[in-house]
Amino acid sequence: MINRLRTRWRSWQWPERLQFLTVAVLQLAIGGLLIGALVEGRWLVAFTAAVFLALTFLPALIERQLAVQIPVELTLVTCVLLYAAFGLGEVQAFYHRFWWWDLLLHSFSAFVRGLIGFLLVYSLHQTRRVALSPLYFAATAFGFAVTLGTLWEIVEYGMDWGFGFNMQKSGLDDTMTDLMVDVAGAAVAAWIGYGYVKGGNSRLADRLFRRVVASNPRLFPGSREPNRSG
Repeated sequence: MINRLRTRWRSWQWPERLQFLTVAVLQLAIGGLLIGALVEGRWLVAFTAAVFLALTFLPALIERQLAVQIPVELTLVTCVLLYAAFGLGEVQAFYHRFWWWDLLLHSFSAFVRGLIGFLLVYSLHQTRRVALSPLYFAATAFGFAVTLGTLWEIVEYGMDWGFGFNMQKSGLDDTMTDLMVDVAGAAVAAWIGYGYVKGGNSRLADRLFRRVVASNPRLFPGSREPNRSG
């Protein structure tokens, strides 16, 4: 594990190294919140901090289990969202201080999930494992993002009901508003993916896909320029 990390560090340019260090700082920050909650006996906060800290290591776990390399940008975005949701949203009460904080996180996270869904299917397309029209790319990205958003709302309800949390804030209104902004964020990601596959120019989608290809040459042998559907 250490040797692989050292190898990747040497292959990165300074922007990638800076992103990796930012991820480490955010993980330490959440770890500090966990320790502080344990010392103060705030068990629910400690439990939540432990869950969120574990989630920051999810990209690394996926890399290890599936033998793939995830671009450091996606790991950074994951950590930023988790810290913004817990460290700022819950601990610093941003959810109460700023009415738009929850909507911002839900819309942005849905957008990111949509891009991830698009990258998964587009990667299969590039390896010739599936052949889909641009509309299916968009539908998959949209469905992937909205499904995960819906599952998260179920988790929030379960945490509120089972452990006395207040993750849903205003109940049904909060849930429906979250789902609507999830749909909006997913729709933007689907639109970007659709336009990119149709032959449009999206620097974001192109950069992410090229980083995935460059990091995983075993999965994309001989891959050069993106082969987009007409």
